[in-house]
Amino acid sequence: MLRLALALFAAQAGFHAYTASLPLALSAGGLPDPTIGLIVGSAALVQIPAAFVGGSLLDRFGGVRLFHVGAFAYAIASLIVLLPGVAPGGSSLPFVAVRVLQGIGIAMCLPAALSLVPSLVPIARRGIGLAVTGTAQNLTLLALPPLSLAVLRATSLEGVAVLAIGFVAAGILLIQRLPFRSASSIEAETAAGTAARMEVAGRRFGFAFRRSWGPLLAITLLYVAHWGAVTAYLPQRAAAAGADIGLFFVADGLGIVLIRVPSGWLADRMAGRWLIGAGLGLTALALVLLLPPPTTAVLLVSGLAGGLGGGLVLTPPLLELSPRSSDADRGSAFSLFSGSLAGALSLGSIGGAPVVAAAGFEAAIVLGIVGVLLATGVTALDRDLARRPAARPGARPSDRPSVPGID
Repeated sequence: MLRLALALFAAQAGFHAYTASLPLALSAGGLPDPTIGLIVGSAALVQIPAAFVGGSLLDRFGGVRLFHVGAFAYAIASLIVLLPGVAPGGSSLPFVAVRVLQGIGIAMCLPAALSLVPSLVPIARRGIGLAVTGTAQNLTLLALPPLSLAVLRATSLEGVAVLAIGFVAAGILLIQRLPFRSASSIEAETAAGTAARMEVAGRRFGFAFRRSWGPLLAITLLYVAHWGAVTAYLPQRAAAAGADIGLFFVADGLGIVLIRVPSGWLADRMAGRWLIGAGLGLTALALVLLLPPPTTAVLLVSGLAGGLGGGLVLTPPLLELSPRSSDADRGSAFSLFSGSLAGALSLGSIGGAPVVAAAGFEAAIVLGIVGVLLATGVTALDRDLARRPAARPGARPSDRPSVPGID
């Protein structure tokens, strides 16, 4: 698991090394904000169809091969930055190509890594295994933006590209020869082969979908939509009020990292409904705090509450997708999860633009709160999320440690 987490951390540097450095470099090159927004946002738009294609390929070729595809997409994107004549003050087309490749990369690498977890850890530790993998992604988002900004100031965007290529190469090396468990040991952990006897998932254009995935994907989409609006429009609002937006994102990232592994441990021991409900409550609090004109102190509290809420909300759906899928379609399940994240970000940022223009930032936040309330309703209606882990399909009571007051 540690090698897989480190591989994902390194590979995702191919995306997050540009999260902060690319907009600054493009701005320094004289590009207007709308053009920069279009270039940067193209990655999320590409990620949605790439997730559908990637899910089909993941089911067919497996997680390791698709991880390589995503990593190579990241590497090619950075190589484009290094081409002669490619500069922030020149044509925008090369940078659109860079973001398209990065959207493909993130649509491949994260689902591929998540799909490998069941083959690496016992079912009783699957929740914490998924949480550790997710934490690696969050740590990349924390570590790479400040590191890439330091490289950008010391050198140029080409230096950031070299940094990204180095990290991606390390990720490719780390993913080699992971200690996968045998198929017989995985089968022995299921209740008389429950997963193996699942009905074949319906496929269209090679992509699988099960109805049981719908609520989990809906929760993810409704919850994450607010984040697209926050990242797109809160920085300008905070700057106008004289508040430090950087501390908001630091607090949010730290909150996610601090809670992600504990939430995985809890998800292995208690019903997912309670974790998701607690996370949605914290998220609603974080959004309410953003309604008045922001101060640095308020942004710190809001960021921390939002980060803690995010770690609690996202872990149970990831864990539940595994028993609700089989080995033949688990790749599609995790790819759809990645696609729902990208769709939510696009919904909040691009879809929120006319709302902000017509009614202001507060209206977009109110819609985000509505999304959180709708996610709460979907969580309450999903009966499987009310079951304790020992009662989940494919789990035996003896597989789960007992915790007084929870199990």
